[in-house]
Amino acid sequence: MSRSVNRMLSAGMEATCRGVVNLAMRAIAAILASGRLQTRVTGVENVPAQGPALIVARHYHHLYDGLALFAAMPRQFHIVVAIDWVKNRRVQWFMQTVNRIARWPTLLRADAVARCNYSTRLFSPADVARYRRSALGDAAELLVQNKVVVIFPEGYPNIDPNYTPKKNFDEFLPFKPGFLQILRAAEKKTNRAIPIIPAGLCYRAGACWEAFLKFGEPIGRDHCSDPVQLLRFVEERVRELSAE
Repeated sequence: MSRSVNRMLSAGMEATCRGVVNLAMRAIAAILASGRLQTRVTGVENVPAQGPALIVARHYHHLYDGLALFAAMPRQFHIVVAIDWVKNRRVQWFMQTVNRIARWPTLLRADAVARCNYSTRLFSPADVARYRRSALGDAAELLVQNKVVVIFPEGYPNIDPNYTPKKNFDEFLPFKPGFLQILRAAEKKTNRAIPIIPAGLCYRAGACWEAFLKFGEPIGRDHCSDPVQLLRFVEERVRELSAE
């Protein structure tokens, strides 16, 4: 059998595997949300039915944010996730394997690694830089391939069983500029504009929580000539959309 045929079969099997993983993740998300979380979504029409999009969202709950996204969006999406919270090699291997199959870009938060006080440190400062380069490159490539990428530029949620620097349920952290670097790299490769979709999240706690997920109108990178102004504009839109 020729190498080209082998490559085609391998690519087909990989695509099938990823499709199965996506369906499995959606099924697991539905099971986890059942009786715990009801999602109310507005503005989902702002997420393009095809083509690339970068969803920039508020990070409020370590688990429910992802469940709300699965409930709201029929399109497959890829979340940029951090794994610096893992406590042993087995969990590290499992999370990296799942994220690789699902094509969820994986990074480490520098402050989380520096703060780590586990008996055996799993990550070093060199790993932070290496993971960051890989995550930014993977996320940009997903956009080049017309995928939807989700990123939480605050870096930390308001509710997290491990650690969060947020002091109360209403606090926002300043957005980090990594999502603009991802967008710039993808647009350079494709030579076309890729929309930023701001997404606000807020919750109403109860026996069954309610998630309110709001997608705003697309924002182009050319909306502001100054990257710092664009960063602040997107951050402000996400704040506005997160108001109940």
